[in-house]
Amino acid sequence: MTNHKHLRVVLEDIYRNDNQLTEDLTFKLINEFRYSNLYIPAKREDLTLNFIIYEEDGLRLTPLFTDKDEFHKFFKDSEDIQLMENSFELYQNVMLTTDLDGYILNPATEKYVFDKEFVLDIKNIPKTNFYTTNTYSKEEIKEMKGSKNPDLETFIANPNNIGNNEALFELLSRSTLLTLMVSDIDLSPKAENGIISLMDIGPLAQMYTDNVGGVYATLFSSEDKLKLVKTDKFKYSQVINLAMLVNFVLSEDMDGIVLNPESESVLITRSTLLKYSLGFERFANDMKLSNSIYYMFTL
Repeated sequence: MTNHKHLRVVLEDIYRNDNQLTEDLTFKLINEFRYSNLYIPAKREDLTLNFIIYEEDGLRLTPLFTDKDEFHKFFKDSEDIQLMENSFELYQNVMLTTDLDGYILNPATEKYVFDKEFVLDIKNIPKTNFYTTNTYSKEEIKEMKGSKNPDLETFIANPNNIGNNEALFELLSRSTLLTLMVSDIDLSPKAENGIISLMDIGPLAQMYTDNVGGVYATLFSSEDKLKLVKTDKFKYSQVINLAMLVNFVLSEDMDGIVLNPESESVLITRSTLLKYSLGFERFANDMKLSNSIYYMFTL
């Protein structure tokens, strides 16, 4: 369950700054909102689901919550209230199509009011849908997963390149990248020609994450690097769309990405991903890989 810990840290920093927004705090706040999936309460009335609205200081506001605990703090008796989680794009559309004056976030604790002007002024909302009908076949994706990416591996092996994010991201955008999928069950009997379809077997595997000092998605430059990961679970490789992975990490409130853990362990923090997120969508977004999340490959 997303708890928006990074958004709440920004709100705490604003509070410690006497509720004054600096340029840096504004940048962080807007970016966390762009990738948020906040909860909104609604009540079913006459077979219609309506957002809850109340007035405060002459403003018509709807509450939003970072997590379900905050919801229960505010609504003690919530049996007839439904809680829904949505992307920030929907909340912008609500502002465009209603007479609401804004939102109030976590009214039982932070009680921050974000008016309509602030909500609508946030631009460059991230993609939530990477669907296309023009995709690679599963056989083509399997062929791609054998890529070695020598230029990328040479670059990250050189300690002099640490911190050169622009060059790193340019190389990542030109590489075929993998993530590690793990399962408690040996799924190799389900494979056909080394390909396992998640559409056929269901959600029996999940992406391997690094949980040292936070929750980090893992990314690999080759299957050789992927095989170095030590785990008791069964391992499989998956080709990924880098832009899709970055958006997933940010919208799921993760702390960043680790490239080649167990070898180079290049850490790409959340703050860095937020800074360059639009660039990933524009330059590292192979839409033909939008269906690659449905296939895994035996090692």
